[in-house]
Amino acid sequence: MKQVKLGHQAPKGYRINNCNSIHIEGELHHCVSHNFMYNVEEQERKLYNAEPCYYTDNRFVDSWNNFYNSVYLFNNRNSPISIKSAIRRVNKCKGIPKGTIIDFSKSWYYRGKKIDNSFNFKVKKENPIDIKFEINEPSYKANFTNCEFSQKLTDALRESGFIVSVTKNTDFLTGMINTATAYTGSGELKDPTTDGEIALAYGHGKKIGFSSFKNDYMGYSYGIDSILWDAHGYFNKWSQCNEIPKTTSVDDIIKELLKPNSDTYPEYDE
Repeated sequence: MKQVKLGHQAPKGYRINNCNSIHIEGELHHCVSHNFMYNVEEQERKLYNAEPCYYTDNRFVDSWNNFYNSVYLFNNRNSPISIKSAIRRVNKCKGIPKGTIIDFSKSWYYRGKKIDNSFNFKVKKENPIDIKFEINEPSYKANFTNCEFSQKLTDALRESGFIVSVTKNTDFLTGMINTATAYTGSGELKDPTTDGEIALAYGHGKKIGFSSFKNDYMGYSYGIDSILWDAHGYFNKWSQCNEIPKTTSVDDIIKELLKPNSDTYPEYDE
């Protein structure tokens, strides 16, 4: 294992006792509303097995500084904080595993010199999370309003140990554009609503999506005629999922979804 030098990385005479960001690499993300870190992979695995987790609990708000394999507990180029303040922020944040190396980065640089002005901090004692996650999103109790087949499938999934969220159908791409527009304030929001209702289900290591009647699924035409599903670790986008025709009986759909994921993916290791 590569040894990491703690403290200032710059030699004496070039050290700056403030930082512009607190950065952690790995599977952690920050819950900004309750100031704790959670492990993305661990919570996603629970979600796919229909267990209460961060993603089923509507009490929490994610930070805008969560990225793939990376998170910033603090990130402000124009308003640096002291190293002591940065350490206090880290120690107040719950859920950072003991031994985690955290990078306090600086925007300052020396012209013509290759000097790393960062500061590496190691978490010596974990501040544990004392929250019990719940499945309390109202959509997990919602039902389809006028599609008998979709509601029958929803009932059968719930009886078979899946959790099923039912919501209005919205175009995924339009929703993403609206999120970016709202964040930047750069334009008008567009109505993302499309036809019908959709269900998003999790359980037995699977993610499942289906729409009412012959409607698309979040803008994807693949959902018009099919129930879409994929296993944990394999989902990329709805257009690349396994498909079960909507003409299949509910009993046979449930039988297919209860099969071990290794039947579809021989290398599946759960």
